[in-house]
Amino acid sequence: MPHCTVTLAEELLDGTVEERLAGTLTDAVVSVYGDWARPLVVIALQGIPTARFAVGGRLGTAPGPAVQLNSRAGLFEQMPDAAGRLAAALTEAVVAVLGEHLRRDIAITLVGVPDDRSAVGGELFATRH
Repeated sequence: MPHCTVTLAEELLDGTVEERLAGTLTDAVVSVYGDWARPLVVIALQGIPTARFAVGGRLGTAPGPAVQLNSRAGLFEQMPDAAGRLAAALTEAVVAVLGEHLRRDIAITLVGVPDDRSAVGGELFATRH
């Protein structure tokens, strides 16, 4: 299952952007993996007050949104261009909702989890086949 966690300044979440952000991020993952992935995409939005961010040791300076996508490593191996396409699509999704002014500060991290280290329902994915 593709799990996407977005960490961003709480002030960017105003009760109107959460649904749009979840929808555009899901669409971004589906644009790369295909429609089969839609019901499996999990989005977690983590808002942190700006006063609890520090950049360069200085509190109160919130970085741009950080998006981390965890997915089975096998999906990256099956689709050699998936990483680049995901990075671009996830960035565009955040920009579409939160604004172009954040583009250069959006950090994307793609994590490929080996099948023998990924479980669903208590069963390792590697043993499900």
